[in-house]
Amino acid sequence: MNYTPSSCGLFGIMRKTNSGKISGSIPVKCLDYIRYRGSDKGSGYASFNLNETNSFTVKIFYRDEDEKLQALLQEHGIEVQNSYTENGKSIKSCCYDIVFENSKSLDEVNATLWNEGSGRLYSAGRSLLVYKGVGYPDEVGEEYALNQKEADMWLAHTRQPTNSPGYLPYWSHPFSTFNIAIVHNGDISSFGANREYLKSKGVTSFVGTDSEVIAHIFKELIGEYDLITALKIMSGNVDDPEIKYRTRGCVLDGPYTLIIGYDDGQDIYMIAMADRTKLRPAILGEDDNNIFIASEESQIRIISQDPKIWTLEPGSFFISSMKRGIINPGRENFKSREKLKEIEEHGIDAGNIDYNMLDREIVKYHGNHIYVNNVAGHRYIGMTFPGEHRNVTLYGNAGNCLMNLNENNTVMVKGNVADDCCDSMSGGIVKIFGDAGDVLGQALSGGKIYVDGNVGNRACIQMREYGASIPKVIINGKFDDYLGEYMAGGTILVLSNSSINFGKYIGSGMLGGKIFIRGKIKSKNIGVQPASMVKKGMLKALKIAGIIEEFQYTKFIRKNFIDIIRELPEDARMYTRKYYSGHQIPDYEYRYLSSEEKEDLIIILQDFDKEMWKNSSKYLDDKFTVIHPRKR
Repeated sequence: MNYTPSSCGLFGIMRKTNSGKISGSIPVKCLDYIRYRGSDKGSGYASFNLNETNSFTVKIFYRDEDEKLQALLQEHGIEVQNSYTENGKSIKSCCYDIVFENSKSLDEVNATLWNEGSGRLYSAGRSLLVYKGVGYPDEVGEEYALNQKEADMWLAHTRQPTNSPGYLPYWSHPFSTFNIAIVHNGDISSFGANREYLKSKGVTSFVGTDSEVIAHIFKELIGEYDLITALKIMSGNVDDPEIKYRTRGCVLDGPYTLIIGYDDGQDIYMIAMADRTKLRPAILGEDDNNIFIASEESQIRIISQDPKIWTLEPGSFFISSMKRGIINPGRENFKSREKLKEIEEHGIDAGNIDYNMLDREIVKYHGNHIYVNNVAGHRYIGMTFPGEHRNVTLYGNAGNCLMNLNENNTVMVKGNVADDCCDSMSGGIVKIFGDAGDVLGQALSGGKIYVDGNVGNRACIQMREYGASIPKVIINGKFDDYLGEYMAGGTILVLSNSSINFGKYIGSGMLGGKIFIRGKIKSKNIGVQPASMVKKGMLKALKIAGIIEEFQYTKFIRKNFIDIIRELPEDARMYTRKYYSGHQIPDYEYRYLSSEEKEDLIIILQDFDKEMWKNSSKYLDDKFTVIHPRKR
């Protein structure tokens, strides 16, 4: 395989009650489609079949004789009713239907196996079966003959090891415990605290990778709290101070996206979670038959003709169940990503071209305008274009790193674009007629980006200008958190007026340029502002020092930090800088545009309207929130 390292890949699919069971060939196909996200160091699958059997099945990777293992189970009061063996590539798997009285006995068996170095119990449940091994997704799928199996729900994972070796299958995902399975992309920096919490609950045996603790944490929480509270605890969003204190060791920290599969005996659930800064992708989907969670949009579109597709909101969670459908969509008032069906009859067919080879085919193609059909997650398009100008139209959804380093090319995308689009672009124009993913236009230093739909997290971070090269970005829809973070130049214009659903931390650390957002933005969402407790402490200190009076303290205590520092006496502002948490807080105004601003923006908007077939110039007469660096 022509391989480029690129973190882990996830996939989840669950049927609706009116649909048939899902063939194991589906998760294998959808995971193998993004095999470049993983490696030959591990892949795995988890199947759930609700109420299909009353027996409890365990699966154990084991190095020794089967009779010795069964004797160990009997020592702990576990009765084996049926057994069979799955021969893995590097270690055999012993599978047993069992009867036991105390779930603690299975933990004791696992601890004994691990201490002896003889094996690992890796799957346990009535509805759950885990299949994992060392290899790429298609290799592991073939090893377990998953094309001959069916399930109500599948979870799937291709692995790029970061916290443990990958030469034995028990390090591969999914990780599971008692009708719970998880697959995870990222790094859990809270692993030490999470593990200590589990030890306090009697869980003592771990394989050493950070992902394993998630399944055990979820099991402990779901035994004590309802599902919503458990997920709030794990994501650090629980409000109750007593619960927050008692479960502080359960909070997950670090960059992560994870999928949880769970059977409560009455229903099965498929859940997605992402960290607050959403440093790993999470794509959600639904059609008439199934519900989906994926790392990339193309995984869903290759098996579903016309799905609804949207992204998970940063720091949020998605909940669905087989019987109840979507319980929490993971994003308020979302609009489905559309697949534009228009194509050109001539041009390049990307359908049979590898994910990272499409660039070469475009460069070889001769013509004033190049049309590319059936783009489905292809990465790195435009990164190797030679110096001469090219005019390219892409039909489909482009993958990561579209038009990075672009200098003078024009690219139109009739569909959606994944993450890291237009990174370090210094010229040219990119027109996106759908949505763009996270980290759009990072370090953008020139050219124009036009987006007809929405953009994800951290759009236009580190955007800058140099001399006459002033980058311009127009977003017709909404944006997620950290728009314009550490921005040092250029212009961002947001035309959507649905300000209630915009992201937070706008312009945090901003040093130059301007952000124009049509409509009124809540001041608490601008910049990274200190917590309420910090704000109160600062005001109290200023009052005690005699810098502000009692009436000012009473007025300011009800305001957001960004509004306080605007109204503080000039000699008091110097004392507030240490409270910025490392981010320069920008300034803002909600007002009509000045004549000079209109003159500058009308030129950009007229070009946007021409290129994107819009009529947006009329919006310049509306009120805007104008965000810019604070004067020191």
